[in-house]
Amino acid sequence: MTPQNLMRGYVNRGRALVLAGTVCGLLAISNAFLAIGQYYSSDQAILTPTHVRDGMVARGSVDKAYVEALALDTVYAMYNMSPNTIQYGRASLERLSGPVERAGILELYDRIAEDIRARKISTVFRPVKIEHNFEAYEVVVDGYLATYLETTQVSQEERRILVRFRPQAGSVRVSFIGKLEGET
Repeated sequence: MTPQNLMRGYVNRGRALVLAGTVCGLLAISNAFLAIGQYYSSDQAILTPTHVRDGMVARGSVDKAYVEALALDTVYAMYNMSPNTIQYGRASLERLSGPVERAGILELYDRIAEDIRARKISTVFRPVKIEHNFEAYEVVVDGYLATYLETTQVSQEERRILVRFRPQAGSVRVSFIGKLEGET
C-alpha cells in the first residue's frame, strides 16, 4: 500500500459516510413531513345505515311501527347512495314499491342515481323525527341530507320526505316518495 492509495481510500470512505448521512437525513426529514401530514389529515369512512327488508308481512300484521320501519327503509334506499351502491338501492326500492307505482319510483331513483354517478358524490340521510298518519298510510321523515365528495362533507340541508303507502294483499307497498317543498 502506498500512501496515495491509503489517502484515496480514506477520502472515498469519507465521501461514502457523507453520502450515507445525507440520505439518512433526507429520509428523516421526509418521515417528519409524512408524520405531520398524517397528523393533520382526516380519514373517514362513510357508512350508510341501509338495511332494507322485503316489505311483505302476513295479513293483519301491518301496524304503525311496521309502516314507520318501511318508510325509513324507503328513505334510506332512496337517499343513502354512492356510485357503488346504486344497484342495491334500486333493487331495494323495486321490492318495496307497489307494482302500479314501481315504474315512476324507479324513474325518480334513476334520475337521482345518474346525478350521483355524474358528479361522483355520495349522499347520506340522517333522520331526526318521524310523523305518521296511520289511517292515510303516510309517513313524514324529517332529517338532514348530507352530500359528500370523497370523504369531505360539502353540503347539508334539512329535508322533509313524505312516503305514502298503499295496502296490497295484506301488506303495504310504497306508492309515493318525495320531498315536501316549503316546509322545514
